[in-house]
Amino acid sequence: MRRRRIRVKARFFVFLAILLIAIFLLVRPHIRFGLREDVVFTATASYDEVMDAVILRDEPVTASSATVRVEYVAREVSAVSEGDTIANLFTTGYTESLLTRLETTRQNIQSYHKTLLGTIVDTNLDRLDAVIDMVAEDFKNIAAQKTRGNLQSVVEQLETAMVNRQEYLRQNKRDDTKLTKLYEEENTRLNSIQSWRQVSTAAQSGVVSFHLDGYESDLTPQLMESLAPSDIRMVLNGEPLAHSATVLRDGIYRIVDQEKWYAAVLSGNASWNPVVGENYYVQFNGFEDLSFVAQASSVQKADGMVLAIFEIDAPIGPLIYQRACKVNLSRSLSSLAVRESALYNQEGQLGVWLNDIPGGTFVPVDVLYREGGVAYIQPIVEGAISSGQRILIK
Repeated sequence: MRRRRIRVKARFFVFLAILLIAIFLLVRPHIRFGLREDVVFTATASYDEVMDAVILRDEPVTASSATVRVEYVAREVSAVSEGDTIANLFTTGYTESLLTRLETTRQNIQSYHKTLLGTIVDTNLDRLDAVIDMVAEDFKNIAAQKTRGNLQSVVEQLETAMVNRQEYLRQNKRDDTKLTKLYEEENTRLNSIQSWRQVSTAAQSGVVSFHLDGYESDLTPQLMESLAPSDIRMVLNGEPLAHSATVLRDGIYRIVDQEKWYAAVLSGNASWNPVVGENYYVQFNGFEDLSFVAQASSVQKADGMVLAIFEIDAPIGPLIYQRACKVNLSRSLSSLAVRESALYNQEGQLGVWLNDIPGGTFVPVDVLYREGGVAYIQPIVEGAISSGQRILIK
């Protein structure tokens, strides 16, 4: 039996060639025939992100564990200078009964005046008594916090009026042993009240506020380098820090530097990399009518979070009462750029391979921003790479 020979036609080979070419084109991007090249270029981008933030201020707190009553002299959020009287602090031992006893003594003096002088009309003495009555009433109202005023000034006026009255009676030979004792008793009671009073003055210039949230002694410019992302997260969650309890228990007022303050911005995006020394635009949620220019002063990465501290040199305004908040951080960026595929991680440091020698030279970079497969970069060593240079894709 003869076998039939199968003849292969030319069109079969054409079909096979087309099939092989198609397969080659499909797998070619995955086949490396050596090192590929790319180029460094310049690109511009703008970005806008909303993140959590905590405000830090230079706001030293005046505190006292022995104060039982505070008389506020300065007004809330008023500007004060170093040495200005802020408040009168009445310490342990002061009681409202001291005021009552002083008032009783003054009434006894007035009553004895009427008995001593009888029907004698003395307009000068009446005038001196009227001045004492008026100033004493001011003193009583301010000390009892019924009205506002400078207690120290009123005390000095009252002491002067009392001395003037005693001197007038002595010169007019109306001195009397009982009256003298009453005067001495009045002076003793006034001094007793004064002995429990401490005048508190501003240690620095700034804006005074009597509202405290407990974080004033922990969130300061002096301590911000030691703050960790976990500390900021605690504040955002409303949890106390090391000195919160003490400040809330003993704090009386704070003097705030309103011209320089800070925002600690926390991001869960580990690739976020703000550039130290660069300016950003910041808006605080709830205060959209206010916009600030903030300069990045430090960046810290830990526990998968990025903590960046931004310095703001502008009046703080209503943010003097703000602590935890959301911020809108934006920036226009123009920098060197490469495709993300050109980035390599060498022992934890990102960089690119500059094609300057066989095998290339690794150039460490900071990645400023990523968008659409493009990485905006800045060489750690200034001038290490420039636009137009060739880089290797290994």
